[in-house]
Amino acid sequence: MHHAFHVIQRLFGICFVLAAIGILLFGGWLAGLCVIAAAGWMVRGRITIRHFTLWLLIGGLLLRVAILLVLHPPIISDFGLMFGAAQSLLAGDTSFQYELYFSLWAYQSVFVAWQAMFLAVWNNPLMLKYVGALLSAGTVCLLYRLARDHVHESAAQAAMLLLTAFPFVLTLPTVLTNQIASAFFLTLGVWLVACQDCTRLGFWRFPLAGLALQAGNLLRSEGIILVVAVLAYAVFTVLRRPETFKRILCGMAALLVVYGAVSVGADAAVRASGLNENGTANGYPAWKFLTGLNFDTEGGYSQSDWNQLAPTFDETGHPAEATYQMQNELLSERLSAGPKALLLHAVHKCKLLWCDDALNWAFGHLQLHDWLTLIYNNIRQMDRLLFYAALLLAAFGLYRPCRTPAAYLPLFVVFAAFCAFLLIEVQPRYAYLPQLFLFCGASLGLDRLLGKEKNHA
Repeated sequence: MHHAFHVIQRLFGICFVLAAIGILLFGGWLAGLCVIAAAGWMVRGRITIRHFTLWLLIGGLLLRVAILLVLHPPIISDFGLMFGAAQSLLAGDTSFQYELYFSLWAYQSVFVAWQAMFLAVWNNPLMLKYVGALLSAGTVCLLYRLARDHVHESAAQAAMLLLTAFPFVLTLPTVLTNQIASAFFLTLGVWLVACQDCTRLGFWRFPLAGLALQAGNLLRSEGIILVVAVLAYAVFTVLRRPETFKRILCGMAALLVVYGAVSVGADAAVRASGLNENGTANGYPAWKFLTGLNFDTEGGYSQSDWNQLAPTFDETGHPAEATYQMQNELLSERLSAGPKALLLHAVHKCKLLWCDDALNWAFGHLQLHDWLTLIYNNIRQMDRLLFYAALLLAAFGLYRPCRTPAAYLPLFVVFAAFCAFLLIEVQPRYAYLPQLFLFCGASLGLDRLLGKEKNHA
């Protein structure tokens, strides 16, 4: 009798969880459609919402928290390694630095310390997810502030509503990835450089931007993409307004000096603290290029490449002479495939990175059957629909000669990321950062749909 009671209790629990998941998925799908409809209504009617930044932050955070309470994907892959290392660090054990992963890619130790800092407050993965949810919602607010400088309020608000309904961005905080925190600081750096909100900071906006950009880079090595985009923005600003040359030159110099100084300081601090004796170094930067040229995986992670190269590492877990010899042979073989093969490979990489969704990280652990599968497929379709809509809107808004370079800065970020990922390893979730800026760029197309574009020339 006692056993039967536990069986019934367990079945009831399973049914309750499945029902909750179904409600969340259907509710999210329905809410997404409502948000999309509201965005279209705003553009057609030129309706604006007062205190939109605050509502965007509160609404975005509540949506993400609701998803966090229902979706609990397992902590796997690199996420599991870094979470385990954070737990060790919390206990005062830094021996994880001698594991091959952290010895080879020592820069990941910074994110381990970041996680441990919050786990010290509440030692539960949910703590990290709540922080991710807050930073993710905050990133959308920063993008809105960037967009509203160059388009009508209704266009900027509609673009951010579309981003708010984007399933990939909404569900990624359920995964303990370093992308969310990094993207927040990188976006903060762009906001400091180019947003009119920061004009009161005067020259200080540039060194502060360098600090923010390097903070994002230390959490995830994507800072170079934003630095290149910001430098492109600076060049076009000077070409458009030569009288700004001295100010922009000094500003960019300050930004780069702070960016480099913080990098050097962080490396020294990581070594001195004992967090990782290799500092923030990347012990094998060629790995990303090698896998990015793997034709069999379409530029994705290659276990075969790893199985060939790993045995050639030295006793400290770093590439040896034999490693570089094998690496050069593989690179030479792939680069000599011919222009046609390389071009086709680039197309395959673009399809993998930009056209495939990354929802499996949040939903892949669920046992989906029948109607749940139908809802999940609809969410995937909505994810791709919103991405292609943002892409088309951004392209539609490109032609506007009198716009300032700052208006196109989000698209500079997308273009810089596009070029970078042609060379290195790709996964669909790697598109998180450029897709955020793509939706910001979509506000330009929405502004054109209004019929009378805002002019900040």
